[in-house]
Formats: sequence, C-alpha cells, structure tokens
Amino acid sequence: RQISTQAAPYNARGSLTFGAGGAFTGATGGTASGTFTSFANFVDNFGGSAGSAARDFGSAVYFPSLHRIAVFGQDRWRASESLTITYGLRYERFGTPFNTLRTPAYTGLFNINNSNITTGPYSQPNQIPPDNNNFAPSVGIAYSPSFTEGLMGRIFGEKKSVIRAGYQIGYDSFFNNIASNAAVSSPNIISTSTPSVISAANPRGLSNFTSQFPTVAAALSPLSGQTLIDPKLVNPYYQRWSLGIQRELPYRLIMDMSYVGSKGTRLFINEDANPTVPPNLRITPAGYTGTLSGRLDNTQGGRTVRTNGGSSIYHSGQLGVTRRFADNFTFTGAYTWAKNIDNASEVFAAGGTSSGTSFFAVPAVFGGDRLDRALSLFDRTHAARFTYVYEIPYFREQRGVLGHILGGFQVSGVTAFESGVPFTVFNGLESDGIGGSNRPDHNPNGQRGVRAIPVVNAQGFITGYTNPDAGNAPIDPNTAEFIVNPTFTFGQAGAVQRIGSLGRNTQRSPGTNNFDINIQKTTRVTENVRIQFRTEFYNAFNHPQFTQGSVSPFTPGGGSVGNNANVTAAGRFLNPDTPASDGGGRTIRYQIKLLF
Repeated sequence: RQISTQAAPYNARGSLTFGAGGAFTGATGGTASGTFTSFANFVDNFGGSAGSAARDFGSAVYFPSLHRIAVFGQDRWRASESLTITYGLRYERFGTPFNTLRTPAYTGLFNINNSNITTGPYSQPNQIPPDNNNFAPSVGIAYSPSFTEGLMGRIFGEKKSVIRAGYQIGYDSFFNNIASNAAVSSPNIISTSTPSVISAANPRGLSNFTSQFPTVAAALSPLSGQTLIDPKLVNPYYQRWSLGIQRELPYRLIMDMSYVGSKGTRLFINEDANPTVPPNLRITPAGYTGTLSGRLDNTQGGRTVRTNGGSSIYHSGQLGVTRRFADNFTFTGAYTWAKNIDNASEVFAAGGTSSGTSFFAVPAVFGGDRLDRALSLFDRTHAARFTYVYEIPYFREQRGVLGHILGGFQVSGVTAFESGVPFTVFNGLESDGIGGSNRPDHNPNGQRGVRAIPVVNAQGFITGYTNPDAGNAPIDPNTAEFIVNPTFTFGQAGAVQRIGSLGRNTQRSPGTNNFDINIQKTTRVTENVRIQFRTEFYNAFNHPQFTQGSVSPFTPGGGSVGNNANVTAAGRFLNPDTPASDGGGRTIRYQIKLLF
C-alpha cells in the first residue's frame, strides 16, 4: 500500500510540494532442508557419511514494515533576466524496518555470562533507534550571459550559453536484504541439524533420512554465527556538486562541459566483528568453562555486522556534444574522465568480481577499512559513448517496386569505449591467521605478471619459490611481481604472520570496446499499413568484453581474468587471452512488426 500526496499552488513566486508514502512487505524464511552425500543415497533415502537433516526453528514469515515519509519545500528566484537561483530543503524519514524482528541488533563482544550462556545480550530482544535527522538542502544557480562582441562575445555569444552550478545532499534508503539476512540469523532463527554418521552397523548412515528432521530446537549458543545490524546504523548520505557550461554552436550543435563530483558517507558495508585469530590473539575470560570458538572473542561465534563503515569520493570532467535532428541525422557524443575511490564498493558481493568481496583483506577491527581504501569497482578513468540515428533519404516515398525495396531504411546505434574494470589479486592462502581475503606481496621491480609460489617445509620455513607459469621451475622472488605468502600455522617454528603489501583493485581488465547497431526497414503496404523489420547487432564486431556483466541487454556475460596468485592455472594468471576467460560474444536479434 502506498499513498502519495502533492500540492502545487499556482503562485508566480514559487511552489510548495508535499509527498508521503509507505510500503508493507512480507517475506518467508527457510524451514527445513536435507543434504545427501551421493545420488544413490538420495534415491535410497540414506544420509551417507556427511549428510545432515536441518530445520530452522522460528517464524518462517517476517514483515519488514517500511514506513517512509518525505517532506520538501522548494523555491525558484528569478534574480534578474539572466540569473535564476533554485533552493530547497527536503526531510526524509525511512523508518526502521528491522525492528519488526525480535533481535535485529548486534550486541558486541566480551559480554557472555559463564554461569548461563543462553541469557547473554546476544540472545535478548532489542531495537535499533530510528534515524530522525535526515535534512537534505539543495541549491542551484543558472546564469545566461549575453555578449554581442569582443572575446566574451566569442566565448559566450548572445543568449547562447548557460552556466550552471549546484550542490545537493541526499539520503539512501534501507533495503530489505539487510533485514532479511538478520531474520534468518540466530537468535531470530535457530538452525538445528541431525547429522548422518556411518558405522559398521550403518555403512550408509542414517536410514529413512527424510524423517530425521529435528523436532526440538537446539539450545541457544553464543557460538552460533550471527548476521545482524549495527545498533547505530543510520541512512547513508551523499553530497553532489557540479559546475558546468552549455553552449549553442553552429550546425545545430550543443556542447556541455562540466565538472561533477560526489561524496558518499556512512555507506553500508559488511564487517567481520569477531574474526578467526591465532591463539595468542584470542581473548577468553578467566574461569570460562564453555566451548571456545577460536575467534577474537573466544566465547562467541562469527559476527557479520552491517555497518556504516563505507565511504566514497568521485571527481569527473564531462564533455558532451549533441546534434539536433536535421537532414535525417542526429548524434550525441559524451566523454568522461573520472576517478572513483572507496573502501568497499558494495555491501554484498558486487558484479561477480573479486572487487566485490564482502569483507576487507584485514578485518575492520584491525584497521582493514582504512587499508582497503582504493579504486572503486565502479572506477572508469575514461568512458566515451556515442549514439546516432540516420534515416537514409533515398527512395523515401517508396514509389514502385524499386522504391519499396530500397526505401525506408534507418541505421542507428550505440558505441561505447571504457577503461577496464579494477580488480584485486588474491594471495590464495590464509597468510595472517586473522581471516579476510589475503593478498600477496607486491614487488614493483618484478617482471610484470610473474608470480612466485613459496615452498614450505614441515616446520613452516620457506625453502624456495616456484613459478607455476614456467612448469613450476625455481624462481628468485625478487624477479616476480607477485610473491605469494604461505599459510600461517600457529605453533610452527617457521610460521610468520604475513599481511601482503598489495593493495585493493590494483589491476584492470581489458577495456570495453562495444558496438551495438540497429538496421531497420519500414515498408509501406497501404496508406495505413506498414511492415517494420529490424536487425539488431549487439557487440557487432565480436570483441571480447571484460565487465561486471553483459555490456548489452542481450549479449553473453563478460569474461573474467584469473586473479588468484596461488591456484590460477598455468598460463591464465592475469591473462585475458584464454578460452576460459574470453567473454561477451556477438548476439543478433531479428524483429518484425505489423503497424496499422
């Protein structure tokens, strides 16, 4: 249900608009599932050696109530014939959809009571305070200079230019995934499983396995993993600003030239609040007798927390040229030179790329949110787009057989060139013992794209390095660009915690080079009946594309580049020219329409 009201009184001095709305959404959670270890066991209903019958205890339905209200006022002041100033203020309240859950908020570490671990803060009902101060001002200025002669006349012309500047603050809404993940997390849902174990008497595990679903929920435990919400979570906000000029040029051309920037603050991200750590970093209360987790707070399990720890900054210079339709032809060209920096590009994995991993390379509790500030997944240093439509003027009247065959053609298309997608090279081994997506060491003086894999003895000492792209031949690590760090195993004599020196998103895939072309033929049958036949070529020149997804609506998904320094197959590391990574083939679509 959504209600919206707007009032716009006709007043020569300005207008006032009011809007309000709400939405009510329901969703279901999982109830039960079974895992079999082979198809034969599935057919015969045996659990096998590692099967399990799991059931979630808790409400299978939840209703994240999204009550949103927005109020804004805006005025436009015509200060002079050439100057207009627009300003306004908006207030938004997005509500707290999480608070329909019993326990939406993360309750922190080091607070488990040894005498009764099922009654700690992690298990108790709680709420997240609403964010009530989302005020968003905006201001815009438009100035149209007029000069008839001299240098200023050549630059601006007489009523042929507009200079615009603006600044705005805006807020992002909460979205349902944050609430839905918490809804199926402990203690809102208690997942309980019955394992299947093989023995001499039961070599295929539990029989009649689908009847083995638990009937009683397991006891609450602080060792259960949680995916909950920072109790101080608020709406992210962004600031946007721009300064530009639009100029009318001869030959029906209009040019736009602008500087555009934006800054995102308090963006949604995932944080691993209780990472796995070596024994020397685990904190256990004196006298605690419960089971331990092997994490920073040794009395609690994994804690994935949605927080406002993200931030971003964007700067760009933008140039656009448009030719208005005339002489059967229209054209638009746009070029952007930009830089986009953040510390996490998405709260969830973004675009199936390595840059979209959910956690920092080093957990946030150890400063990973600062270490991972680098190029955004969405950074494109250069981006150019061209669109065009050309109606072939010959035989337009379609007189006679030849006119019907050769007349009525139109050619249009979209052409795109872009810098490649930033991505991260991963170490492939847990080298620091504190979780996260570890990265290798980077040697800027090493040979481009060459990697060195460590050889480690039983005591954890590195005895040498090999190059998997050269038949695992020995290699001097000083000649390699990427040096893999070995697995850290606490207690080994040679074990050393190593945090790779390579940053996030230091590499780029090949750039986008894409042509989408449409050829259309319209044939008149009678005065009121026409047949239209279209042929659409997506990625017309079959150029491999390496992007987050498809570069066109109907093309195959973009390819990927091997980026795991330890396990990527020989010859494929950082190499796009392989069958496994080639992406984005040509697609041709045909359409026919009868118009009457």
